[in-house]
Amino acid sequence: MFKVKKLDLEIGSGLVVVLNKEDCKALNLGTGDRVEIIWDHDKSVAIIDVASNLVKPGEIGMSADIWNRKQVPPEVDIHPLEKPESVGYIRKRLLGNPLKPEEIRKIIHDLMENRLSRVEASFFVASAYVQRMSFEEEEALARAIIEEGKVLSWEKHPVLDKHSIGGVPGNRVTPVLVPIIAAAGYYIPKTSSKAITSPAGTADVMELLADVSIGADEIKRIVERTNGVMTWGGAVDLAPADDMLLKLRYPLRLDPVSFLLASILAKKASVGADKVLIDIPLGAKVKKIEEARDLASRFKFLGNKLGMEVRVAITDGSQPIGRGVGPALEARDILKVLMGEGPSDLKEKVLKLSGMMLEMAGENGGYELARKILESGEAYDKFKEIIRAQRGNPNVRPEDIKVCKYHADILAPEDMRVFYDIGSIARACRFAGNPSVKGAGMYLHHAPGDSVRKGEAIITVYAPDEYRLEATLRMLREDPPFISRRVVIEDY
Repeated sequence: MFKVKKLDLEIGSGLVVVLNKEDCKALNLGTGDRVEIIWDHDKSVAIIDVASNLVKPGEIGMSADIWNRKQVPPEVDIHPLEKPESVGYIRKRLLGNPLKPEEIRKIIHDLMENRLSRVEASFFVASAYVQRMSFEEEEALARAIIEEGKVLSWEKHPVLDKHSIGGVPGNRVTPVLVPIIAAAGYYIPKTSSKAITSPAGTADVMELLADVSIGADEIKRIVERTNGVMTWGGAVDLAPADDMLLKLRYPLRLDPVSFLLASILAKKASVGADKVLIDIPLGAKVKKIEEARDLASRFKFLGNKLGMEVRVAITDGSQPIGRGVGPALEARDILKVLMGEGPSDLKEKVLKLSGMMLEMAGENGGYELARKILESGEAYDKFKEIIRAQRGNPNVRPEDIKVCKYHADILAPEDMRVFYDIGSIARACRFAGNPSVKGAGMYLHHAPGDSVRKGEAIITVYAPDEYRLEATLRMLREDPPFISRRVVIEDY
């Protein structure tokens, strides 16, 4: 038996225990090996880490990921476990060999059962980055993700959903689109991700306005009452395997196409969607139109295999959408558009995508219907209804959303027509603190293509402290956030 020592340590990627190196030597165990922890009538699989001084011989250090979720007794027993066969499947794929559906299911199941270490599971993600999966593997991965969680079912149809593959700063369409679709009378149970490669994901923005950590049963109740919901997918037991895979992709910002396809469509299937609109911004993650068309075909093919009608919009992702970049500034844009103001480019994209979705549901003149719902205030009323149902403040105003105290303007170096570098903006906003520092980010004072005069403010940068602000500004001097296109090239 081992005495339990609770460690004030959150690993966040599975259950981890720490053993003294002398105990590990006696048990022939090492870092990354697995043990089964046994007490009373409970048991858990955990990954071993080894220490010399953090725990004494005869002690087992348990991370907060374990003792926060379980009632742990003073002493437990441990049994060594063999490496799961799924490790061999991961190695097989790294060597360039495709996997069978049952092998992919085993990998995902072992991931959920904590039988794979973070390193082993990360190699599975990396294998798809190095060599894209086949159609059959993508379908198997999507089905494996779906099978590991709940699937919502509905009496009312069609159930609509929408997803963007991301990469465009400020592209916060969902919080305006959802209330438009819901106000038109259609179910839209929208679960969203937190940021992987961008300064903010929809869930990062929405948690400033409402509770996004909502379980599957509550999602169902809210949708049946309001027609719509906007939650964080990582907080629900719908496709929970996908959230674990997202965490593995995060450190290196890996977003392999096959995982992107399986991840997105598994989440759509898990919420019971019939008709799905996918937004592929061209110029962001996808650079060439041929690549976008190929990805669109793969989305439609896989969606059909999973029983969904998929439509794809290839949109302009070369420039930011809206003015705010970062959770707080994007939330302000959302509220302004819903209130009849705000950036015209964000409004136009919302209306076009909403119109496409309404036409998928059988409506004629989707764009005009979406415009009527937005401009009449019906969408804003529905937004407030959804926010209230998600325990938020339905009367929040744009100025109520706080931004960081420290800020500085970046001025035009000359008379110019301004176009933005989305990569530089994303990197700088993340350096300034996004997405965890909600009030950090950038405000873009001009729309892409606007003419500005020398000395005019083009961008305002927000950061949590003076050090971070100055460091971000230095970064932007080396990696400019806009591309200078002069109005007058030469005065001859």
